[in-house]
Amino acid sequence: MLALMFQVGPDRVAVDVRRVREVVPRVRLAPVSGGPDWVAGAFVYRGRVVPVIDLHRLAGAGECPPHLSSRIILVPVPGADPDALVGLLATQVATVGELPDGVSPRPGPPSPALGPAVADGGSILRVLDPDRFLAFAAPPALAAVCPVGGRA
Repeated sequence: MLALMFQVGPDRVAVDVRRVREVVPRVRLAPVSGGPDWVAGAFVYRGRVVPVIDLHRLAGAGECPPHLSSRIILVPVPGADPDALVGLLATQVATVGELPDGVSPRPGPPSPALGPAVADGGSILRVLDPDRFLAFAAPPALAAVCPVGGRA
């Protein structure tokens, strides 16, 4: 599996590139109210409001550092309008690589976890399952930017 790799606190994380719509530079985010503290804010992307989840905050690693390598990874929201996106804010978003055979996300219930830890050579890598993760994180993030019945 070809994966986009990035850093969240002390963890290296990978997500299947087929699940990534686009990677954009970190931009100034508009504050949102009423959402969890890990919703970093929102921005307008191609005419749509996109909530952004700070993966560092969600993982308990403080705020995502403002490095030049910090990026917003845009992923589609499962089961929603095909154009509905959520941004995942992470740092050191620069590497695309092949994961070892047999390494892939494991299905399961919604979870805020960054994924199971797997061996990647001499280091540990977490493999993020966007469906599991977004089933947990997308509803409150979308609710923070879109009133009930509205369109983000």
